Amino acid sequence: MPDAFVWYHAGEKQEPDLLNWLDTVEQQAGVRGKLFIRKTNDNTTFMETYSDVSRATIDRIEKLAASSPLFERIDRRCESFIEIS
Repeated sequence: MPDAFVWYHAGEKQEPDLLNWLDTVEQQAGVRGKLFIRKTNDNTTFMETYSDVSRATIDRIEKLAASSPLFERIDRRCESFIEIS
C-alpha cells in the first residue's frame, strides 16, 4: 500500500491545532500520521505523512479535512507514493 504525503502552507501559530488534527484523524480514520514543519523566510510549510495506507483511507482523511474549519483557508496537496526500494 502507498504512503501519503499531505503538505500545505499555514501559520506557525496553527501548529498546536495541527497536532490535535492528527488525533482527530486517528480517531476517525484509524491511522496515525506524523507532522513535519519547514520554515523559510517567506512561509511555513507543514507536511502530514501516513504510512502504508489504502486509497480509501487517504480519501477518508481528505474528506475529514474538507469538513474541518481548521482547513477552510488552507490549500492541502495530497500525494501518495509506493516504495520501490
